Amino acid sequence: MKKMLACAVLAMVVCALLLSACGKKDPGVQFWHAMGGPLGDTLDVLVAEFNRTHPGSDIRSIGNANYEALSQKIMGAVAAGQPPVLAQVYEAWTAELIENGSVEPLTEYLRGPSGLTAEELADFLPGMIENNTWDGVLYSVPFNKSVRALYWNKDLFAAAGLDRAPATWDEYMEYAGRLTMDLDGDGGVDQWGTAGRIDAWMFQNLLLQNGGSILTPDGTAAAFDRPEGVAALEFMVKLLTEYGKVTSGYEYQNDFQAGKVGMIEGSTVSLSFMHGKYAFQMATAPLPAGTQRGCLVAGTNVAIFADAPRKHKDAAWQFVKWFTSPEITARWAAATGYAPVRMSAMDLPVMTRRFEEVEGWREVFDQFEFAGYEPRATGWYAGRKTLEETGVESALRKHKTPGEALAAAAAAVNAALAAR
Repeated sequence: MKKMLACAVLAMVVCALLLSACGKKDPGVQFWHAMGGPLGDTLDVLVAEFNRTHPGSDIRSIGNANYEALSQKIMGAVAAGQPPVLAQVYEAWTAELIENGSVEPLTEYLRGPSGLTAEELADFLPGMIENNTWDGVLYSVPFNKSVRALYWNKDLFAAAGLDRAPATWDEYMEYAGRLTMDLDGDGGVDQWGTAGRIDAWMFQNLLLQNGGSILTPDGTAAAFDRPEGVAALEFMVKLLTEYGKVTSGYEYQNDFQAGKVGMIEGSTVSLSFMHGKYAFQMATAPLPAGTQRGCLVAGTNVAIFADAPRKHKDAAWQFVKWFTSPEITARWAAATGYAPVRMSAMDLPVMTRRFEEVEGWREVFDQFEFAGYEPRATGWYAGRKTLEETGVESALRKHKTPGEALAAAAAAVNAALAAR
């Protein structure tokens, strides 16, 4: 009787353990990102395709409201010891995650049987691999990268006697003036040369075009408040307040689509959101040059987190390698407006068709030849917001002169960088 009771108890314990194990469902490879709207839809399609064509893979696309929400979620999950397997990350986030050992060094994957050859690494757009490398170790891979483009209304240009996009700052200002008009004679402007929102990215591009830099070479202090930066912000203020509109949100883009604005700057991704919403001939062009050509690359990379199970990290690497292959990155770029991260992708049919459809599109992506990248200093993500609000906004609102506004922003950024 005692033996029977012991066997029954043992059976119950085994069943309980088996049920417990069965109840712990494998969460798969959680991929946290901030892609929404048509961008998120395209990403979900590609994730589903990867899972379908790679038996046993279970990449799970988990969207977040925006990058701010994504940042908070990642840092909170890391602190709680429950990070995702894969996530979008800005360079400044990666620097912080490297410090606390949260992200996986990718050296072993690069050199492994499913790695990337030297030729494949050299095929990435200029600067992309270096920008994801710390002390000789690759920690992240470029994912959704974009540059700014000049979108211009060919019909309004023709009416003003202009037949091409401005190529220099002087032409930029001149064309904006010629396109700004009082059409009904009531003394008010009805058509603006340009328009834009309060945007640190526009200023940073102008800064690079004027030979300036965002931070000092060692990344410990602001450099945007030097004479090159002051002149760049003075140009931006004059352009947008004398011959343009300073708007909030995407009003500037809506006004352009409505034919009220001659030209605007926007991300290459803006094309996806403007598609089919305008009734005029539109073309694109690289940004006008200042003392030199220059553009700042925007967007994030993807990183694999160190605490994830090995099988999940392996699957994440296979997805990253697939997603950045020439064929897939070309499809991603053609559908979203992001740049294909591989140079060879530019010549694939899906991209060449896109170049034929959108005038000037190839030249816009050629800006990667002289591109710069966001600072990687820990804390710069918040510093960029300070630059936008304390520097750029104060100048555009005429609360301070450009020099005063940038000096105030630099002081705040320097304090934040020193505190890190």
